[in-house]
Amino acid sequence: MTHNEAMEALSRQTGTALAFDEKGLCRLRFDGRFVVDLEVTDDETAMYLYCRLGLLPAGERGQQLLERMMRAHCLGRESGNTVFGLDGDAVMAFVRVELAGAGENTLYTALEDFLDVLAAWAGELA
Repeated sequence: MTHNEAMEALSRQTGTALAFDEKGLCRLRFDGRFVVDLEVTDDETAMYLYCRLGLLPAGERGQQLLERMMRAHCLGRESGNTVFGLDGDAVMAFVRVELAGAGENTLYTALEDFLDVLAAWAGELA
């Protein structure tokens, strides 16, 4: 499946016309809580879904949160395919969706799962 076919399938499933811009990026907003970017990889074999969860708390609280996040995404124990990273002081969540062999529901399911992980962790940063 190509990235355009995956986006067409997602458009059908959500009832919203979605498309990538000239840079291969599509930005989606969910319930005023999350901004999820869908970006095509340079080789066009996959897409990244990513979201800024919030700022890392300072001090001991931030250190404890990082430890919990690292444990959560070790072997996908509590995060599925989602991994966490830092961009400066911002905590980011990412998932890679492979397009080779992807089916009609692959992107939709990946997005649903990603939103579940975001919802579970966003409160930790509040």
